[in-house]
Amino acid sequence: MARYSEAVLDSIKQRLTLSEVVSPYVRLTRKGDRFWGLCPFHNDKNPSFTVVDNAGSNGGFYKCFACGKGGGIFNFVMEIEHVEFSEAVEILAKKAGVELKEESESEKREANRKKALADLYNRLSPALHQYLLQSPAAEKARQYIRSRGISDETCDKFQLGYAAPQADWMYNFLTKRSYSDDILNDSGLFSRDGEHKGFFRDRVMFPIRTWQGNCVAFSGRDLSGYSEAPKYKNSPETSLYSKRSVLFGFYESLPALKREGKIIICEGNFDVISLHQAGLDYSCATCGTALTDEHIKLIKRYCDKIYLLFDSDAAGQKATREALVRCQKGDLTGYVMTLRGAKDASQMLQEQGPEALAASCAEAVPGFPYLVSSALKMYDIRQPKGKSSVFKEVIPYLDATSSEIERQGYIKYLADVLRIPEEQVTNDYLREKSTEPVADDIEPVNRIKYDPLKISNELTAMLILLKNRDRFDTFRNEVKLSSLTDPAARKIYTVLEDASRQELRTADSVLQLIDEPELRDLAVTAFTSSMYQRMDVDKTLHNATLRIRLKQLEERKTALQRMINGEEMAMTDENEFTNLLMRKVELDREIQELKGEMEDLGTGND
Repeated sequence: MARYSEAVLDSIKQRLTLSEVVSPYVRLTRKGDRFWGLCPFHNDKNPSFTVVDNAGSNGGFYKCFACGKGGGIFNFVMEIEHVEFSEAVEILAKKAGVELKEESESEKREANRKKALADLYNRLSPALHQYLLQSPAAEKARQYIRSRGISDETCDKFQLGYAAPQADWMYNFLTKRSYSDDILNDSGLFSRDGEHKGFFRDRVMFPIRTWQGNCVAFSGRDLSGYSEAPKYKNSPETSLYSKRSVLFGFYESLPALKREGKIIICEGNFDVISLHQAGLDYSCATCGTALTDEHIKLIKRYCDKIYLLFDSDAAGQKATREALVRCQKGDLTGYVMTLRGAKDASQMLQEQGPEALAASCAEAVPGFPYLVSSALKMYDIRQPKGKSSVFKEVIPYLDATSSEIERQGYIKYLADVLRIPEEQVTNDYLREKSTEPVADDIEPVNRIKYDPLKISNELTAMLILLKNRDRFDTFRNEVKLSSLTDPAARKIYTVLEDASRQELRTADSVLQLIDEPELRDLAVTAFTSSMYQRMDVDKTLHNATLRIRLKQLEERKTALQRMINGEEMAMTDENEFTNLLMRKVELDREIQELKGEMEDLGTGND
């Protein structure tokens, strides 16, 4: 039987929650911090089967209180699919996108080493917390924490600790607990000079925990006052810890994240703690890095709204703009929070109290309006160049938007702010996209450009029908695909037929049937542009029907005239010639009647 490394198993558990593995087999309903459903292992009448996602290093557990079955993520797959452990790993690895390989001897040694390191951190964190609470040597740290307005309850929640000032204190503490120099050297807790000097000395310690609750690193706030000591120090990355994938306070926020469906991301440890104390207990912070794709994936498991609370300086605002684009790309709805009268959340808590902090955080600006507002502060839109510069500032956000309808809504918002036609912004965006550099190994594509103000009547009718798909059945009874001559209109007609056959209801699902990006961008205007919203739908479609019929009749008349003139066939039969003349007279009559109807409706001829 294949034996897979702990790294593989951990990677699977990091990427999958138990509830998403169970959901295809059991209809789950959330109640508090767990899910409930009918047990798949026996004939369950009432929901007696529960799933908990966050359960320490196991990554979750399930339990049926009727039949007694229970276990973790791999055990569930083994039971439900009737497979061995190795097959369960293979099933989950495929679902998680994890590459499988059997564990080698070196990987076994590395797994044991990593396990010892995890054990070290999980024992050290509560020990430092107890040292803070009970040691006379930590009185200074206790006073400092109280001065920051942090309650004993909050201190316990985040398991704040204290590292003593002595250089060898941490080393002596850990060697007494039988940790070898080999493990200590890999822990990130000591300097690299070989003298076992503690990396953290005379510092308030903030444990950094994974979403499962395992301590993997620390952040330390200096209390020595030594001018050359950095105010904050973070653990270096180790085999346990990658700052790209861990958020400070995420574990402590999990219950609220699940309850509220949103998260606040800020910059400092004390900011997170202050926000929690103010009742905003769904707050976290990055660990000395920008918000990453790994962070976004982690957050996306539990919520779909993200509130950014970064510093107001240039660096903080740049980080905010970049984070908003990353959130949009990850399909998270981004908002920006601004504190009034305070530099950060911690200062506001100290000076104004939790109520003021909570009230200030309630005022949040949606991502795109924030980006536009930020750009307006940088450029003078009284000048054409200024308007163009504002537009270029928000292009990355537009690019990150997957929904064409949503993107067109942002374009309309920008057009209103800049006081220019919406179609102008759309055209500029399409032009920007068409001039993006093409990789050397990719053949450039000659794409059709569509000017929304210069499209055919046929295509106009199709765009209207995209928005009013309930009119399409009536329209196609009068106008067949073969009646259309505009290639783009024919494509949309086919899309409308497919959408009707598949019973597609949402605009996004219909738009995905349009393969050509430029035509799809144009089609979005049918849903969002005021140009189409102002139209009388029935009148416009009727006019379009008349125009299409008129065009057909005139083409038939031209072909008939050629026949009469002998351009297409020789006229040897007098009766045939007379029949052709009579058909032409009838066509002339139909054409005149159509033109008369169009004039009565106030519709000119093309």
